Amino acid sequence: MKIATRTERTIPAWGRQACRTAAALAASAFLVLFAAHAPAQDREQAPANATRHIPGYTDDIQPIFNKRCIACHGCLGSPCNLKLTSFRGLDRGGFGQNPYSSHLESYARTDLNVVRTTEEWRGRGFYPVLSRNGSKAENLSRSMLIQMVEAGAKHNTPGFSRKTLMPLYAKRYEHQCPATPDALAARIEKNPAIGMPFGLPALTEKEVDTLRAWVAGNAPGPTGVEQDTAETVANPDAVLAWETFFNASDKRSALVSRYIFDHVFLATIVLAESPGDYFKLVRSKTPPGDAAQNPPAPVEMIDTPFPYTDPYKYAGVDRFYYRLRKITAPRVQKNHFVWRLADKDMAHLKTLFFDRPWPGKDERDGHDEAPWDIGNPFKVYREIPVEARYRFLLENSELVVSGITYGPVCLGQTATFAIKDQFWVFFVDPKYDVSVRDPKLGLETWETFMDRSLLGNDAYEGAYGAALKRLQPEGYSIDAIWNGGRKNPNAWLTVLRHESNVSVMKGRQGGIPRTLWLMDYSGFERIYYDTVANFAYWSGDIPKLETLFFFNFLRQEFQDNFLLLLPKEVREKYRDDWTRGIGQAALALEPFAGADQPTQIKTSRRDPLLGLIETIQEHMGETVSGPPDLLNPHVKPRVSLDRPITTYDEWVAAASLLTQTRAYKFPRFLPSVILLKLDNGEGHARVYSLIANRVYKTQDTILFQNGQALPQLYTMSIYPTIVGGFPNYFMEMDLRDAAGFLRGLRDVETLQDWNRLRDRYGILRNNARFWEIYDWFTAWNEKHRGIDAGYLDLSYYDLFDSVY
Repeated sequence: MKIATRTERTIPAWGRQACRTAAALAASAFLVLFAAHAPAQDREQAPANATRHIPGYTDDIQPIFNKRCIACHGCLGSPCNLKLTSFRGLDRGGFGQNPYSSHLESYARTDLNVVRTTEEWRGRGFYPVLSRNGSKAENLSRSMLIQMVEAGAKHNTPGFSRKTLMPLYAKRYEHQCPATPDALAARIEKNPAIGMPFGLPALTEKEVDTLRAWVAGNAPGPTGVEQDTAETVANPDAVLAWETFFNASDKRSALVSRYIFDHVFLATIVLAESPGDYFKLVRSKTPPGDAAQNPPAPVEMIDTPFPYTDPYKYAGVDRFYYRLRKITAPRVQKNHFVWRLADKDMAHLKTLFFDRPWPGKDERDGHDEAPWDIGNPFKVYREIPVEARYRFLLENSELVVSGITYGPVCLGQTATFAIKDQFWVFFVDPKYDVSVRDPKLGLETWETFMDRSLLGNDAYEGAYGAALKRLQPEGYSIDAIWNGGRKNPNAWLTVLRHESNVSVMKGRQGGIPRTLWLMDYSGFERIYYDTVANFAYWSGDIPKLETLFFFNFLRQEFQDNFLLLLPKEVREKYRDDWTRGIGQAALALEPFAGADQPTQIKTSRRDPLLGLIETIQEHMGETVSGPPDLLNPHVKPRVSLDRPITTYDEWVAAASLLTQTRAYKFPRFLPSVILLKLDNGEGHARVYSLIANRVYKTQDTILFQNGQALPQLYTMSIYPTIVGGFPNYFMEMDLRDAAGFLRGLRDVETLQDWNRLRDRYGILRNNARFWEIYDWFTAWNEKHRGIDAGYLDLSYYDLFDSVY
């Protein structure tokens, strides 16, 4: 189950579709409209000067939203569904239903391109947060946006009480948003702490005055010139070349384009030949330009509920076109992941899909024959050579897995329960993959592949195990693990869960995890369609629980696949260790496909798992795995935490003593993600992410966090970059303080110990320097991570442990 998030813009044109879910959950319980932040003065009077300059939306207003508001109001499911990444989202307004709350019935879709006009959104229940066409005083007094900002200005003075916020965060999924200025005024009077920014320091006086002047002047949107400028691409020829590729008219090309679209519709596309631009691949009623210099028509997006929904029927057209739609909205890191394309990649895709025999006798399965409205890739794309499909997934595995980890399914309050906190992912080489060699696995119907029931999954596992016995009777050798030709880092992925959100990175990172996956083609497609292409964020609880349960089946399947690389006599030991407690019942119900298969890989008898990892490392090579992970080594350096730290190298060595070890208690008190600014005292600073790796007896129940934790097995990993989109704390210190911080971390025995350490080095939400530090991390992210960077979400920032 998963959704399609689309493009939106900072101007009122088409609008980038809703980002990803997590912001909604993360956003506070009653976050009624917009995450702006206002100063501590009471402003009851509108500016009196009738000739005062009206601020412009593009140059004056959207930058305020970018810096201070989209940290909560930047995605699908934002608080009260108010999206502030574009004028169109602001003009649409708010909505009372939270798709991530608990509800049995389906809600209406809120992707920004479901309908085209504000009037249509009003008909669907969205209410305005701006007031226009009245007097200046009326516009200000009736603007819910200004009401919230001014409430924040009165009460969000640095040093405000953090405790008053916790009850609101604890009930954020139950929150109902006031839909009228009068109802909002009553809510603010009853609870003044709800002003915006919610639970964060206020905007500056200048920023509030700018917003007031703009609202008083009828809150105009961007001008036509500004809109045209934002929509202009750097290299139209590069865009035309790719649109021509995706719109090739022969039936086989059309089917390949459908397949690619299904797997990248959530991604941001960056073209090497059109620098500075960001795009979404969308389907449009209107065609691209052509070589005869006919200009392209404006994109008229066909926003279907699922990527495989029939666009002909949905839009009432005889033809649709794939278009690269420029993104003009600010990037939000929690749902931003990039597909990098260059001219040379076009030739590679043609070779990948067309330079091998197709199984059909003729060019079947064009748009008029291949079935639509079916979320089963095995059936729909059976005419595309299965090895071509799999190699596309392999060569772009981080991209495809990012659709899972940064899409709506992994930004919900329970969806991530099926995911373990840290694991590595490897892939079966196509030459050894039984689902490539025998795509149907001997099953009678393709329906079994996507049957999410226990019986359906058991039938699939039985067929897969039989195929292994038949086609791989001697078991796997090390060559059965795809190594990307020792040059493609997509061959090794690191996946991390941070409470209710997930992130993925290429290569061997974070130290050796407790569990590891080995994915094959059919499993890769099953998990992608379950959690991305088929996921309906707007659905009720039952379909979402089905997604959760099926993910549990798939997770177990991939862990079992990896165990097939180990000697038979140790597999059950690891299987039982990785899943404990009530999860043992799930193990009994989940067939271990290939459990009796031999293995051709020789490992250490003393530590078979470590020996296997060392063999895999040698098989992959450093280009794939990445350089030695000095921050999270298995063998620790001979250094002492009692010595001062004067260089970054000394910091790395000392910090590594506390990573990937169970010798200390502090990991059980850590939040999921801490971003550390470490300054050398000479104006240069580096960023490190301190990540908590939690362990639970099982992921097979949505109740696992209540009594199923194994805190004695928790560890910490450190990464020399920004990880994840939802920091729980910012910390800053000089190198000269780093040794004291590490010693303090080592000595933490209780939550009170941790809180004292946190309060000394952390930037709490009521700190007067909060926005200064947030801006610093934003600038660092943009400078060092480039096109992969986006604004960080603050929905889970500085919450008490009882809220996690």
